[in-house]
Amino acid sequence: MQITPVDTADDRMAGEILALVNAVLDADAPENRRPVEQTFRAELRQDRPGLDIAYFAAVEDGALAGYIGIAFLTGDNPHLAMAELMVRPDMRRRGIGAALLAHYVAYAAEHGRTDLTAGTLTTWGDGPRRPGTGAEFLERNGFTLALVQVNRRSRTDALAPDEERLLWDQAVAASADYEVRTWTGPAPDDLIESLCRLDAMTRVEVPSGDVALEPEHVDVERARAKEALAAAIHEVPVKAAAVHRATGEAVAYTHVHAYADPAAVHAAQGITIVDPAHRGHRLGLLLKLANLRQLRERFPRVAEVWTENADVNGHMVAINDRLGYEAVDALSVYQRKLKP
Repeated sequence: MQITPVDTADDRMAGEILALVNAVLDADAPENRRPVEQTFRAELRQDRPGLDIAYFAAVEDGALAGYIGIAFLTGDNPHLAMAELMVRPDMRRRGIGAALLAHYVAYAAEHGRTDLTAGTLTTWGDGPRRPGTGAEFLERNGFTLALVQVNRRSRTDALAPDEERLLWDQAVAASADYEVRTWTGPAPDDLIESLCRLDAMTRVEVPSGDVALEPEHVDVERARAKEALAAAIHEVPVKAAAVHRATGEAVAYTHVHAYADPAAVHAAQGITIVDPAHRGHRLGLLLKLANLRQLRERFPRVAEVWTENADVNGHMVAINDRLGYEAVDALSVYQRKLKP
């Protein structure tokens, strides 16, 4: 078995990695959403603002047995490394995962990273059973649980019309000092700077468990680069913001990732953030409802939305519960600290 860097321009290898990911999901989490092929292939090839990703393949007898993607944040958080590791179900228990994990540790250490994270799907509550082998594997190799992100999904028509209207009216009544703005694609020029400020907040305002995160520096150039990336990987940002009428600044926003591929019938809920100075006005609920309406109008083929929240993020979980989200499983994020 050999571990070699992935040529991300190799379409055949990209197809093999996609097949491996789908095989792992079929075996371990058949209820979960599948990658959108067009976006998956494009993501492998694209550089990302503020993120450096290297992919490595484990090849045995000419076949792709496993792969790992290793990501470093750049410009901030020089201590942190993140990884996604998968082994083909029919080639497990041959030491392939252990070899890939050892490669991760060595590669991260070589690049000066001291806090290494990796996630594995685990059972949540009464949801579908997930294998416990991933967590056991990480724990055997010196990783400890740092954060639990609960995966939830909701149909776009989960709320009865009367119930949705009532929630909307309640949120509007609580937010008279704010205007709702919605759009798809690049952000409006008059909001971009205040949206940058909110984006920079997310790493410190959203619970990250025991994973230490520094704020991200987000300026207009970085924000526009992120939008260009979304277009390059065939994602369509579907966004809503709350604009404070007195200042004209965006003080809250929510973001759903839809896909340009006409076969994609799911979307992914991204970040929802409310400036702490403007909380208590039901802005999170208001924006999620506004964005749900926009998503249904612009992407009627989308039947369900997936999201994930830290298990301790009670406020956002409560909003998602009201919107009809149901827990499926969890991504348990483990961390290992190396000596500097």
